[in-house]
Amino acid sequence: MQFSPDQTTTRLGGGFASAARAKTIHASLEDRRLRNLAQHSSRARAGLALLAALPLFFLPQLSQARDAEEIINGLCVACHTLDGNAVVPAFPKLAGLHEQYLEKQLIDYATGDRRHETMQAFAEDLSRNDMRALADHFSEQRRHDGVVTEPELLDAGRELYHEGDRERGVPACAGCHKPDGSGTPRSVMIAGQNAPYVQEQLTLFKNDQRTNDRGRLMRTVAGRLTTEEIQAVAQYVASMQ
Repeated sequence: MQFSPDQTTTRLGGGFASAARAKTIHASLEDRRLRNLAQHSSRARAGLALLAALPLFFLPQLSQARDAEEIINGLCVACHTLDGNAVVPAFPKLAGLHEQYLEKQLIDYATGDRRHETMQAFAEDLSRNDMRALADHFSEQRRHDGVVTEPELLDAGRELYHEGDRERGVPACAGCHKPDGSGTPRSVMIAGQNAPYVQEQLTLFKNDQRTNDRGRLMRTVAGRLTTEEIQAVAQYVASMQ
């Protein structure tokens, strides 16, 4: 079949045009594919970065707890002894404390909600699992009997502890800490506690210097006690077995 020069040019021109259009479409599709690939790659990198950061964020929560005795020998033993029966009257006995209560105190020290420079420095180095290990260890220890140094105050302390003072709005300590002083997960065990330490803590509450009590309860109660009454309650608490 023969084509005239004009027909040949037309046919060839149409082929050239179709090829050019196909090339343009292909380039457009390739450009779109590369853009999509770049977006997916960017999202993947962002996801990997997030996953890499998660262990750092959750490290204090997920880190494996150290052995409780290892922590105690490194941080606690000098003041509280290995079994939590502090022999220096100014330091608290930790033996027998409910583990939930002790864990809360360690958290409060670490966050500064309970102010004590030395204890905050120690608590900040503990993971939550370390705190739980310590709380569990001390909760299982038997508390030794307390020492009474002012027996003449015992009767006044006993009355305040079990009866309170209704006229001044002072509730009985036994209502929260139990008649035997064994306490609860929310209210500290105080039977046999070192009297000077109890006296110090009640004074801190009274002066609004310790503020990690729930609902300001201890600050309210201690604020209504005289210095002599605080001494009497501390002596009676030490006598409880």
